Amino acid sequence: MISLHDASPLVRWMVLAVWLLAAALLVWFGLRWRRGCRTWGLPLIAALLVLVSSLGLALATRVAHQHAAQAQAVARPLSPQEQAVWTIVQTRCQACHSDHATVMPWAAYGLSLDDMGDVERAAAAIHQQVVQTQAMPMGNTTQMTPQEREVIARWYAERATSAPGTKKSD
Repeated sequence: MISLHDASPLVRWMVLAVWLLAAALLVWFGLRWRRGCRTWGLPLIAALLVLVSSLGLALATRVAHQHAAQAQAVARPLSPQEQAVWTIVQTRCQACHSDHATVMPWAAYGLSLDDMGDVERAAAAIHQQVVQTQAMPMGNTTQMTPQEREVIARWYAERATSAPGTKKSD
């Protein structure tokens, strides 16, 4: 799931490491159990590691999103190109990536795209996932068209060249 949802799974390397440690503890517990050693603490520790890492990741992304939302300036009118991108995000992305997602109980991958400010902050990730790798929408469940991907690519390219002091991060 991690590698299918994110083109670079090492972004969340710490979570991956904790999950691997938990899996190793469970395997070690199974081997010890077969030999007659009854160590009940190991599966509990593994489950606790998974729970703590999942909750920590969810909390960290939620707090980061709240801080970003508070720092966001008053909404400005959108350009026609931004309006086109916003329409695509609303129809193709918000089912999973919203604080009020309809497909998942929370924003997938901690990425909430509830306003254009969120979209602008995640522009590089959106470009990577939607245009470069075409990994999103996952399995293209929302039927994003090649034309919509091109709109996002043009928006990202224009944004990268027009914003002073920014560079295109490919």
